[in-house]
Amino acid sequence: MSKNYTDPASMIMAALLPLHTAATLDWLADAVCTGAETALGSTFTLLYLEGQDGTLERKLPASDIRRRSVQRGIDAFGETAFPPRLDPAGAPAVAEALESGAPIVGPASDAFRGLVDEPRASEAQQSLGASCAVLAPMDSSGERVGLLVMLAVRRPSAEHARLFAEHAACAAVNLRQSVAAREHGVIDVARSVFDARKIESELQKELARGVRYKRPVAIAVIEATNLRLLRERFGAFLTEQLLQRLGGALAEGARDIDVLGAYKESGYTMILTEATPEGVRIAAERLLAIAQRTRVAADDVPGLELHLACGWATSPADGTTTDALFAAAEARMYGSAERVA
Repeated sequence: MSKNYTDPASMIMAALLPLHTAATLDWLADAVCTGAETALGSTFTLLYLEGQDGTLERKLPASDIRRRSVQRGIDAFGETAFPPRLDPAGAPAVAEALESGAPIVGPASDAFRGLVDEPRASEAQQSLGASCAVLAPMDSSGERVGLLVMLAVRRPSAEHARLFAEHAACAAVNLRQSVAAREHGVIDVARSVFDARKIESELQKELARGVRYKRPVAIAVIEATNLRLLRERFGAFLTEQLLQRLGGALAEGARDIDVLGAYKESGYTMILTEATPEGVRIAAERLLAIAQRTRVAADDVPGLELHLACGWATSPADGTTTDALFAAAEARMYGSAERVA
């Protein structure tokens, strides 16, 4: 049963629910348009997502009714105000909002300066029946995700606009991750994690973000050096069960922002974002301690134990490419090996 909310905070909370259940990015854009209208009084809403190069890509809603609404706003202002790909460098107010991380609320002539001339901006705002424009940056865990552009009937609270944009950012990040997981699947069946190729792709993305935002990126690598011998002695079933339990233990010990995947044929790689050299060394020791507690159901099987080697590397200290990081991690890893009973 639907409810009619009059309290602004309750209206925002009700409007947020569809954002977190969108199945695709165009349906997320649809939910954002609907939610912004309900909670913030927006007659026109556009969702822009930031790409690796810093430009903003416009996402159109999935439904025809919302697409027509968006097109009406684009026609009123002109394509230059809402291009399919927007470079913040050519839009001062957009750049200001993204840099500050805080919503900008004001007349359309201010919000879209550099994109459309003032007379047309004012005329378009009036034709759409809106009193102000809102540029709300989408941030998640300190990283820019995109921007919400809205024309509102009433001047919304900047805090409410920030909250709405924050949830939109969270939904976009989660959706991108789930879409990636569906596209790539659990490729390494034996270890139930992403394969080495997928991990390298994710690491390349993190390195690009690290360079752009001047943040460290690190990896920790754990390899079972005796896996072939275990398979020959105990068979594939018990050996893979032990390896999968190791992966499960490492996943439980990881942070939400870390990424776990396969390393070669007999180990795991974990991508640790924003970890300093000292931090990743401590993290690697913690992961190794977790690995040492890993057991299989058949604990009474003599000799069924993994011999592990662990290494780590950080960027930019150890290099800025995936090859450089793995080479540094392997150099440290092969220097010492640990045993898991």
